[in-house]
Amino acid sequence: MLGAGLSLIKLATYYAGTLDAEYPFGPISDFLMVAAFVAAIYMAIKEIRDKKQDGVIRFAPAFGYGIMVVFIAYALMVCYLLCHYKFIETDGVEKNNRRNMELAYQRLQKEQVTDTEVSQYYESVAAIIREERKSIETDTVCAAKLDSALQILMTAYERQLVEKSHAADDPAYRLDSFQTKSTELLYRCTGAVLANANESDRECLANLPAIIDASSCKMRAEDPLNIRFEAVKPSIPQSDSPVMAAFAYSLSILLYGLLLNIFVALFLYRNEKRKCSLDTDETEN
Repeated sequence: MLGAGLSLIKLATYYAGTLDAEYPFGPISDFLMVAAFVAAIYMAIKEIRDKKQDGVIRFAPAFGYGIMVVFIAYALMVCYLLCHYKFIETDGVEKNNRRNMELAYQRLQKEQVTDTEVSQYYESVAAIIREERKSIETDTVCAAKLDSALQILMTAYERQLVEKSHAADDPAYRLDSFQTKSTELLYRCTGAVLANANESDRECLANLPAIIDASSCKMRAEDPLNIRFEAVKPSIPQSDSPVMAAFAYSLSILLYGLLLNIFVALFLYRNEKRKCSLDTDETEN
């Protein structure tokens, strides 16, 4: 019964997803799974306790009977999923792989950028800007003024970038917003350098915004979020076949069932037979 119930819940979840409903079916399916586990394990242990063991059962046997139910349901669920991925949701394995990637990426987005990542990011940005500077040809005087302005710009940018990185609660230094915020900071520093430049120097610094614009496009490849995601990508669970996907999905159900089995077995545990009122009266007489 548990195996059939879990299979129906999985099937209903799939068809609910194809309907593009306004409300997701996920929370409902999770509730139904818990209800199915608790109901099936409860009925199985209670039937053995009351009908075969005269109303008495210890925790260990109760837990063992519950494990039997869970493992049988696990085997049935594996068989169903093999059919599901082969005949019903033929692209289900690819969808699961993409979903695992998306969930891992979303988890990373909420993490903070480390000091090491900030330093590496700055070094990469500085190298990009130096490379873009080489493509600008000017006379000797303007070249010196442009290089000096770039040095002032990068010093200010590094100082503010590193100072902010020590504020652990700064939302700008979460991985999902770091790239945008750091680029905005670079443009603010550029604006400050141009605003503080002498009137006679501004003509020589006319190429400074172009250098920063060209660099900002290349800076996206140095985003710590993407670099960290590429590093953890090999550890994200991926299935190569329906067989692997069936066992992987069913394994989570197996662990789920074993955990719930502990609570149900504790609830039904009874170390002595209960006496009814008639038994008490007959003893007294």
